[in-house]
Amino acid sequence: MASPAHRRLPRLLPFLLLVPSLVTSLVLAGCPAGREEKTGATGAGSGGPHRGGTVVIGWTAGIKSINELVIPSSLLADEVIYRLFLHLVEEQPDYAEHPPTFAPQLARSYDWSPDHKTLTFHLRDGLTWSDGVPVTAEDVRWTWQAQTDPQVAWDSSYMKAEIEDVEAVDPHTVRFHFKRVYAKQLLDANEGAILPQHAWGKLPFAQWRASADWFRDREHLVVDGPFTLASWTPQQEIVLARNERYYDRSRPYLDRAVVRIVPDQGNLSSQFFSGAVDFIPQVSPTDAERMQKDPRLALIAIWGRLCVALAWNTERPPFDDPEVRRALAIGIDRKTIAETLWGPYARIATSPIVGSVWAHDKSITPWPYDPAEARRLLAAKGFADHDGDGLLDRGGKPLAFEVISNAGNRQRNDAAVMLQEQLKKVGVRVTPRVIEFNSLITETKAGDFDAAVVGMGMDTSLDLTGNFHSRSVADGSNWAHYKNPELDHLMEQAADRPDVLAAQGDMNRIQEILHREQPYTYLWESQRLNAVNRRVHGAKPNALFSLFNLQDWWVEPGR
Repeated sequence: MASPAHRRLPRLLPFLLLVPSLVTSLVLAGCPAGREEKTGATGAGSGGPHRGGTVVIGWTAGIKSINELVIPSSLLADEVIYRLFLHLVEEQPDYAEHPPTFAPQLARSYDWSPDHKTLTFHLRDGLTWSDGVPVTAEDVRWTWQAQTDPQVAWDSSYMKAEIEDVEAVDPHTVRFHFKRVYAKQLLDANEGAILPQHAWGKLPFAQWRASADWFRDREHLVVDGPFTLASWTPQQEIVLARNERYYDRSRPYLDRAVVRIVPDQGNLSSQFFSGAVDFIPQVSPTDAERMQKDPRLALIAIWGRLCVALAWNTERPPFDDPEVRRALAIGIDRKTIAETLWGPYARIATSPIVGSVWAHDKSITPWPYDPAEARRLLAAKGFADHDGDGLLDRGGKPLAFEVISNAGNRQRNDAAVMLQEQLKKVGVRVTPRVIEFNSLITETKAGDFDAAVVGMGMDTSLDLTGNFHSRSVADGSNWAHYKNPELDHLMEQAADRPDVLAAQGDMNRIQEILHREQPYTYLWESQRLNAVNRRVHGAKPNALFSLFNLQDWWVEPGR
């Protein structure tokens, strides 16, 4: 379960902010820094990149449309759509030590007005859609109109709420006018791919949601990314082919990339081991060792942007007491849980800002596992085994609670069972219950639960209000139903700063409060294990996208 109040997190998209106060006019050029990162890229073969060939990519779920505005965000949909359609700029995965940079896509540069309320993008010369029609500023303006039209009802339209207008100054210049200055301006302007007005504008906005298949019909299929959609067999296969009108005429190297839908993870792994599939984006830790021993295969482990936590219902006694929550956290052996479930591919989490991000507060250390100390802290709150049954109780009521987790997520289900065994040593009775995903959402939103194992995706702008602000209790994204006026103020203050680096102090204080108050007990953050056959060269998956640089992948002739 990931937060519904993220920047369309399932796509693992833009992570953080470029610091706008440091750059008043940025010319975007050269090779994106992210393409040279050290994480596990497959090496070049003899003779360097070759043009031609096909790569087969395995995925466990399909997509519903190539129009992102009319479907819920999902991992594969976003991966595919962003190979077909470009953004104004492309956020890079160089966020470990500083806010990330941006590389050019449709825009070659951008600049800010002195008051920082107007952002102007300068489009590349010679951009065309796959049918030869020029890509212009009018496409950018029209896309914004589609993104904000209530009849389209895009689930991320809230990201455009502070944009007052988008002005097509001339065919190559587009200007975003903001209502105010705030930290997420560039991300909000850049969110969402630019769409073809001349092709998709033929269908009224009121008909979009009922016409998801219309956009992929041959007469409407117009793209500007490195690939186009050659064929699509729902729930079986998606075939991407080279877009011959892509602005970078040297890319992509591949003729085709075939995405094969294999719902069963075990079956998908078997096809990968047999060589029928060349790349899979998520490997089970149990398969990782076998893959590492196979000279044909390469495992690429990447720290992601998601952590798993135990959400306490802070409106329900005794979990309304931060000292009780802290005592229970000390009674949980998180190191053992992480190592048992993930081996070397996970670590204890301490914050919703994961450890691989520059804004993570490294001074925070995990609460130690100490069952005796947990008992002592609970005793100070009046819990003791008064009736000799082995369970702590207070006022005649045993310290017992239920932990829910969603069906289909074996690791979170197993974690709940491990919590049961560990807290038993403290004198606490835990009852795990596995329920359907939508039921879990319903129960947490209504506050009808004790504790829940949830996945927490980090907001791309470091805006934590969705999971932690008091106002987010009502919409269900603050699963812990946690309210803290000081935290509310700090989050609002951080979000309103135009320079994200200036919010570091706010972010550190936020992390300190959450660590002390424990509305969530963070269990682990894990690596995403991508795997690739070594016949494929140039693959550099990262925390933003597994297919981030698909246009750079290549295979040797005859292989």
